[in-house]
Amino acid sequence: MIPRDTHAVDAQAACQILGISYKSWHNTGGATRFELTPLNPGRRKPLYDQRQVEAARDHRAIPPLPSRPPHPDDLLDDLDIAEILAVQYVTVRKDRADGRLTGWIQVCGVHHLTRAKLASQIAARPGKGVGGGRPRKQAASPAE
Repeated sequence: MIPRDTHAVDAQAACQILGISYKSWHNTGGATRFELTPLNPGRRKPLYDQRQVEAARDHRAIPPLPSRPPHPDDLLDDLDIAEILAVQYVTVRKDRADGRLTGWIQVCGVHHLTRAKLASQIAARPGKGVGGGRPRKQAASPAE
């Protein structure tokens, strides 16, 4: 999740801010070397808070990541959405590909959806027993 009012950067952008090559970043431990905490730990493409990267560049104390209560403008990635909806990651990816979840924003090549858009799309989905599915089995008539 990327909290609202937080500018996220990937490792490539962090290298540009720090003035080092990506190869040096990778070979010397990357974020660990600069004591950077990813906004999305455990993801394939970690994203970092730009304020933290700039503080590391300027040899200042690294500010903590913002810890705020959930806000409608927070950006959620596929794994965050899967956790909120209590479904598997592949379900969210399929819903995105099929157009059942719309309004995606790309941040550093990673798809995100705002918490407000997710809530509105979930509220607009039909509930249990509303259309779709196979018709009910007809009861056999007792006269025959």
